[in-house]
Amino acid sequence: MRKVLYKNTLIKIKKSIGRFLSLFMIILVGVGFFAGINESVPDITSSLSNYMQTQKLMNFQIVSTMGLTSEDVTALKALKNIRTVTPSYSLDVLADGNALRIQALEQDINTVQLLKGRMPETLTECIADNSHYNLGDKIKITSDESDKLKNTEFTVVGTIKTPLFLNADYGSTIVGDGKLYSFLYVKKENFILEAFTNINILAAGTDNLNAFSSEYKAKTTKLQTEIESIKSSRETARYQEIYDKANNKILSKQRDFEKEKAKGEKKLSDAKKTLDKNASKLNTAKKELSEKESDLNKTITKQNATFADAKKQIADGWAQIDSALAKNGIKRSELDGKIAELGSALDTLKTNMSQLPKDSPQYKELDAQLQNYTVAYQGLLSLKNSIQNLTVKEKELNGGIAAFHTQIDSAKVQIEKGKKELAKNDKKINDGYDKYNKNLKEFQTKISDGESKLNEAKDKLADIEKPKWTILERSNVINGYDDIKTAAGTIQQIAVVIPLFFILIVVLMTSNTMGRMIAEERGELGTLASLGFSDPSIVTTYLLYVLTATVLGSISGYFIGCSVIPQIVYKCFPYILPPLNLQFNAISFLLILVVAVFLMTIVTIIFCRHELKEHPAALMRPIPPKKGQIILLERIGVIWKHLSFTWKVTMRNIFRYKPRVFMTVIGISGCTALLLTGFGVKDSITGVAEKQYGDIFRYNDMIVLKEDTNSMDNELTSLLEKGEVINPLLIKQISVTALSKKKELDAYLITPEDKKAFTDYYKLSNYKNGSAISLNDNGVIISEKIAELFHLKIGDALSMKDPDNNSYSLPISAIAENHIKNYIYISKALYTKTFQSEPTYNMIVSDYKGDGAALAKSLLASKNVINVTFTKDILTRAIKENSSLNSVVLLLVVISSLLAVIVLYNLTSINISERKREIATLKVLGFNDMETNEYIYREALLLTIISIGVGLLLGVVFHGFVMGMISRDEFVYFKSVKGLSFLWTFLITMVFSLVMQINTYFKLRQIDMIESLKSVE
Repeated sequence: MRKVLYKNTLIKIKKSIGRFLSLFMIILVGVGFFAGINESVPDITSSLSNYMQTQKLMNFQIVSTMGLTSEDVTALKALKNIRTVTPSYSLDVLADGNALRIQALEQDINTVQLLKGRMPETLTECIADNSHYNLGDKIKITSDESDKLKNTEFTVVGTIKTPLFLNADYGSTIVGDGKLYSFLYVKKENFILEAFTNINILAAGTDNLNAFSSEYKAKTTKLQTEIESIKSSRETARYQEIYDKANNKILSKQRDFEKEKAKGEKKLSDAKKTLDKNASKLNTAKKELSEKESDLNKTITKQNATFADAKKQIADGWAQIDSALAKNGIKRSELDGKIAELGSALDTLKTNMSQLPKDSPQYKELDAQLQNYTVAYQGLLSLKNSIQNLTVKEKELNGGIAAFHTQIDSAKVQIEKGKKELAKNDKKINDGYDKYNKNLKEFQTKISDGESKLNEAKDKLADIEKPKWTILERSNVINGYDDIKTAAGTIQQIAVVIPLFFILIVVLMTSNTMGRMIAEERGELGTLASLGFSDPSIVTTYLLYVLTATVLGSISGYFIGCSVIPQIVYKCFPYILPPLNLQFNAISFLLILVVAVFLMTIVTIIFCRHELKEHPAALMRPIPPKKGQIILLERIGVIWKHLSFTWKVTMRNIFRYKPRVFMTVIGISGCTALLLTGFGVKDSITGVAEKQYGDIFRYNDMIVLKEDTNSMDNELTSLLEKGEVINPLLIKQISVTALSKKKELDAYLITPEDKKAFTDYYKLSNYKNGSAISLNDNGVIISEKIAELFHLKIGDALSMKDPDNNSYSLPISAIAENHIKNYIYISKALYTKTFQSEPTYNMIVSDYKGDGAALAKSLLASKNVINVTFTKDILTRAIKENSSLNSVVLLLVVISSLLAVIVLYNLTSINISERKREIATLKVLGFNDMETNEYIYREALLLTIISIGVGLLLGVVFHGFVMGMISRDEFVYFKSVKGLSFLWTFLITMVFSLVMQINTYFKLRQIDMIESLKSVE
């Protein structure tokens, strides 16, 4: 008996293969989409997580404003939830004008995936980004990094990829044009920095956890709490270390300074003493020389007087001699002759007297004459002797005078020589004093400079800021990580909502299929029952039929969906990702299979039992047609009278067979709603970034300053003018936390320097009616998401915490339209009143229209700017991030279209199957093929249009529900659906309907009117 039933089931499948395949395909598509979209996110997150685990990607990275030390590493290793702590180095440099990130190659953390080549073996080798470099390439660092790197030229020996760079946009930097071009890894020994630039950490217990799971989050949160607990103490310790090191250096410099100062002072003092001593000696020598010269002059004067006296005496002597000679009537030249003559006369007289007697008169006469001559002779001899003596004296005097003059001349020469020597020494002394004064001035300048530098160093020492640790999660380090996580979360939310609606349609359609099938085969049920087959046995045949389609459809759908859809979704992610690891969750599969089997079993049993309640004889007779009734439209005479006969029949059929109409409307409207929801989600997401960064934020660039400023000073103005930055506006933008009793929300607080310029760059409008909003001093302007989440309105107060955890309450004056992030706008006056201090500005916005890369390079080189962001880059990234979601939406549209085709085919097939006798009767009555088709088409067309209308209305509601589900705290999507989406939805559904009607045309032609009509017998 059972074999007969099973054989009958196989015949039934073969006979109604279209219906069986339709049922199979509906289940396959429904289960495939449900399973595929639900498994997509787990597959994606699992693949990424495994990739990160394989490469030992850090859970946290700590960076500090003052570098990190071995003591920091030791303190971190002591934490309970730590698995690995690895200090490392990272440096942003320039190579051929491009910004590169050089990182230290590690073995225990943040490892790389080698694609080609080998790992570095020497300090001049590196492994580099496979997107920009090839094996053998030479990379030369052109920025000055000599105090940070041992080598500045590297050869690429391997190409790699790493989970640290998942996005083709590698992020920003403070060198070059502000955009990170590429990256490379070198041996750790290449770095010669005093402190580590970062510390990478792996949390204990996370090695086998999905990085996107709540368990992973719980583990890392515990570790983050521990790290934060030592953060302050390590910052203080590092501050003290830096302070002590700087202070010791200052003290050492001060000691050296004092030593050099004392040495310099002593040297100068000794030089001064020597100069003074020599000057004193010189003055003494001058004095002595002056005294000698004075004595000499005195001696000359005295001696000249003596000489004059002597000359006078000699002159007097000569005068006396000359007088005596004159008395004797002789000249000085005649004296010797006179003396000789007198001598001769005396001799003659003596001779003559000797011949005379002494008493002779002649003798006496001669004697008297002799006496006279003797006296004269003696007188002349005396004169001669005086002349001789006077001559000798005169000669001696002249010799003495000559000798004196010689000595005087010599003395004068010596004095002049002494004077010259003294003048020379005086010049030397003066030069010495000049040099001394110059050296003294230089020394005093150096001392003053040294003291200034020491004081400046002491001032800087006092101004040393406390080092600040920044604890970075993966999402903070890896550009694109958060976007992947967010996109995956959004897809997960879509996977929760839309597939359920999808499955609901599938369940209704499969239920309708089985219900119609069982109702059609009531005659067979009656026959089997009359032959003695039990109700359970009869039900089993239909269960075998439906469960065969269900099981095959579920298995095929699950494995096809889980193999294809995750791959499609994964390829939509515009990131550098590892190969996707497909997972087939046995529990999920069994649950889907059990639910599908359970639902189809229940539906089949219910419909079978409903039919089997009747007697076999009743079952073997066809269900009599429903009694015709006056329909509502007939009561509207104006319309009814203008309808043709065929349209009246169509209207009566629609109102007569309400269940069939109801299922048709549900099936088509459901698919229409899914299609519109898919297009609507795309409409809601597309253009959000353009709206935020084109209509609301109207600046072209945002410049982040290294240090806050009170105003646009000359240096900053000059820098901006040099870069041709037009109409710059200073703003203060800080991260704050908006608070309510149940929720916290991250936001940015923006304070502009100039209200008028602010309206040029920030076009704020009312989020409800679009009217313009301007800043005032009475309250802040908040973005609409803050108002929505915290249920705030104008006049309420917003609670807020600043970065230092201070709480404030801000009155709300307006609520502005905003789509990305959350903002609070506050005027300068209200800021001052609220925070009790004037705002200092940390950013500049402008409408720069030139070469962005050149501007960024120029500004970053000035050291006054740490980052430059251009609106067009933000737009590019945002559009790229939305592309993955748009692709998922496209997938939804395609699947919905496929479901629509299957549903329409199923409904059409059932409609024809149920109405074979009716269609055969029409043919017997003389309707040709075209007229018969038009009879069916009119009804189908009208129901399709009604279903599309219902579906569009349902789609609007479902779109709103879906957008509410995928809504995020930092995004406000558009709430409306574009008219083009309605048009596309209508056209797609109509095209599918028309295609099915074409298929129906050929099926209608195959209906044998005789066979169909004799089935009653």
